[in-house]
Amino acid sequence: FISIAENAGDVTDPLLDSDTPLYWHIFKSGGSSMKAYYTCLGLVTASQQGILENHISDKEIQVWERMTKKGRPSGNHYVNVDTTNEAGMIRAKRLGLAESGLADVVFAPLPPSASNMFYPEHKARFFGLFRHPIERAVSLFYYHQIAEWERNPSTYRPELKDMTIEEWIKSKKIDREIMNFMTTSLLGKYPSNEEDLENAKEILRTKFLVGLFSRMEESVERFDKYFGWYDKEKRQKCQERFVINGINRNPHDSVQEGSEAWDILAKLNSYDIQLYEYVVQLYEEQGENVGDYAAAE
Repeated sequence: FISIAENAGDVTDPLLDSDTPLYWHIFKSGGSSMKAYYTCLGLVTASQQGILENHISDKEIQVWERMTKKGRPSGNHYVNVDTTNEAGMIRAKRLGLAESGLADVVFAPLPPSASNMFYPEHKARFFGLFRHPIERAVSLFYYHQIAEWERNPSTYRPELKDMTIEEWIKSKKIDREIMNFMTTSLLGKYPSNEEDLENAKEILRTKFLVGLFSRMEESVERFDKYFGWYDKEKRQKCQERFVINGINRNPHDSVQEGSEAWDILAKLNSYDIQLYEYVVQLYEEQGENVGDYAAAE
């Protein structure tokens, strides 16, 4: 996690014009709603949307606006990069995403790789929503069953439709994404001891403004005040549409604590559960101090 230490600003440091907010998109933790919300606010975003309409062939970095189906400007602006996979992040760095200052907010799933797009002179400023690991795993299972619209072939898994969640957990079809995913993603390796867990906690404590999926509206308000987005004209309208109502949500059965499925998932996520418990604590601590953090001018 050296790249995070060098290329990401501390959460308590004043925000600089050369810094770029970087949202850690943990799958099935509200990330799709957050993308839509910040696009709705009028912010220029960098995510997988940026390479639509053949912009992956662009030779220079630029911002483009998507048109509606009727051929009218949508108001949605994207940087022409894809920051959601390794190849896309390498291209974004080569094109100069960080130093261009074109993105108001970047979305990426892997913090160490994402921080490699930045530099000590042009730092990332991490923030994100966190969800209980077992709730997230259950949501991911049910999402795999229905997500036929997803472009990633590993996301839509129709073979899971006839499986129970217990059968899935015990099968070889289970995802690495639900096995200590947060800790692994932060460290760039699978955690194996308490030192790894403590290192992951330290990264979050020093480098992340954390939010809770279970307190999404309050968390987003905190993000917006921190980054200077709170007074955006369309904030209330966008909040009602995408934060309160949300998008890409999939109602499904829950797994009861103490059940066989819960216990197995808890063993598979022993580090992530401890990390999440720390996030809940950190969320309260940051809430007491976030007013002292300097918002962007």
